[in-house]
Amino acid sequence: MVGASMIAHIPYFDTPHWVAIAMTPLVPVLLWWVLKSKEGDLWKDRVAYILAGLLFLHEIAYRIFHYSTCETMTEFLHHSLPINICPLALFCSMIAICRRSQLAYEMAYFWGFAATLNSILTPDIKWAFPSFGFIGYFVSHCGAIWLVLYATLVLKMRPEWKSIWRAFIAFNVTLVILAVVNIALGGANYAFLLEAPEADTPFFFAPWPWYTPVLELISVGMFAVAYLPFHFMDRWKVKASADESVG
Repeated sequence: MVGASMIAHIPYFDTPHWVAIAMTPLVPVLLWWVLKSKEGDLWKDRVAYILAGLLFLHEIAYRIFHYSTCETMTEFLHHSLPINICPLALFCSMIAICRRSQLAYEMAYFWGFAATLNSILTPDIKWAFPSFGFIGYFVSHCGAIWLVLYATLVLKMRPEWKSIWRAFIAFNVTLVILAVVNIALGGANYAFLLEAPEADTPFFFAPWPWYTPVLELISVGMFAVAYLPFHFMDRWKVKASADESVG
């Protein structure tokens, strides 16, 4: 049995973890249920700004917490800047619901369901519940999904097939930028370009650097899977429209 001192992350799928997972769809669904009877966009916009604002303030507090746990500024710059794919997806989702930006929505949607959702299921943190490290991690990661689902369910934003490729190109441009940042900082590992995370994720099964092209292929597949609900919904609408015209 592995001793507690050897565990590199919190226990997976215990009660606090299950609660965090359950909160991922619950918050946006509750907001959709509350707002579905509201006429016009006033309340929908207000809630969007409030939700984005609270998550932005939380992200600042979470990064301050990271800074407080680091022994040096170099350690903070190497590991705790909000420029990994998950916080970037969160920022994109904020822009999406506040500015109705289609590109920001597409990036947040596909990055969120490919990367952020995986980080929720296999968190790479050592802070156990009820520490702020635990709560901050899940609010930050779940928040990206909350905003994306809010944009989808409440604001009626949606991707298209070509959105997959726009999000994929943006993803690769971001990886190039983060690779430059890693080199400039001399020891950083943002987007896990130089070393796999310690989380027990199934996607980093290949050794470095080969897991990078493997993840490229996996990401395209996951983007396509994330789009499938809209594909089937469109097919159902076309079929329903055809049945009505025949009837």
